[in-house]
Amino acid sequence: MSNFDEALERFHLGDLEYGGGLANHGPMGAEALERLGHQALMPAFLGLYAPRLPPAEPGRGLDPGEEERALGAFSRAADWVATFEARLETGDWRKVVAREVPKRWPGLFAGAGHGLLRTAHAVRALEQEDSALRRRELARGLAYWSARYQRLPGRPGIGEQSWTGILGEARSGERRDPFAWPLVGEPGARVGLFFEAIARLDTFPAFADAIERLARPRASDFSAFTSALARLACGLYLEHPESRIAYVHLLTIPSAIRLLAPYVTEAEACEGAMHAFQAMMAMHSMFGGGQGEPEPDPEVERAAGDWNEIRYHAACSLEEHAIKMAEACWREDRIASDPVFRRAAADAALKIDARGRAPGC
Repeated sequence: MSNFDEALERFHLGDLEYGGGLANHGPMGAEALERLGHQALMPAFLGLYAPRLPPAEPGRGLDPGEEERALGAFSRAADWVATFEARLETGDWRKVVAREVPKRWPGLFAGAGHGLLRTAHAVRALEQEDSALRRRELARGLAYWSARYQRLPGRPGIGEQSWTGILGEARSGERRDPFAWPLVGEPGARVGLFFEAIARLDTFPAFADAIERLARPRASDFSAFTSALARLACGLYLEHPESRIAYVHLLTIPSAIRLLAPYVTEAEACEGAMHAFQAMMAMHSMFGGGQGEPEPDPEVERAAGDWNEIRYHAACSLEEHAIKMAEACWREDRIASDPVFRRAAADAALKIDARGRAPGC
């Protein structure tokens, strides 16, 4: 059994959340840590993270007629776990992903995106090795997505404005704010967990109006569109050092769609990417409007020159957001290289620190 599988066994003893609504990042962080190439740090990460998790409660499988009513009902989270465990116990897990994931795109902000993220990391782990333990991890990802299912205002992809004119040419150092994105600009509205803060966009109609301007990309543009979103996300992350944890999710959410794309149709993947754009810009609407300029930091600039050093610092941080951000940046940089990925990853690896921080997700 690998260090990752040993970590999964321990994490599965814990619940999907802790601390009154904080997502269990443990399995996602562990899978990303392994991808960064620092499996030797897995016991240290497990020892630091697992004690914060309350024990998981048993559930019962949902009847088909119950599932629609249970969507978005966190009180049924244990029942969702039992439902997907039974569904994934035998057969082809890829067919379950192909059937269940597209149905959940509209609610992918579930748990501040962590239902989607946990599902995507689980799928990548299953690609490496199909095992009962890793299938149970996929069950928990889909269960969390279902139990915290959360729609956002607006209908993404119904507009006429082409994404290429807004995002397609964005590169490091260029303007990254698509069509002067509307910001709430009220720090008091950010109080609480991320999914609680984002729910306040229901009373901010400018957000829905902005979301509905953009046209859905063609299916053949999925990868280029996702890369454009990733560049935008990293630029906005660097411009908002006062809200690093919030802005991590601007990258990890769209990048996770890329991990699931091989299991859905091209059209479904593009739909998922549009909902990811909706989720990332919801975070920007709520948390944007801060410093507006990247912090000059010689240590970050030096580390940004070498992916090996970035990966090492991120792994040694043992901080789940730093690990996941660095791994997603590294992944995106290998697909469509841009210096903004190295700078954002280096910043996350060296600057994200859980000590003294009130978590929001």
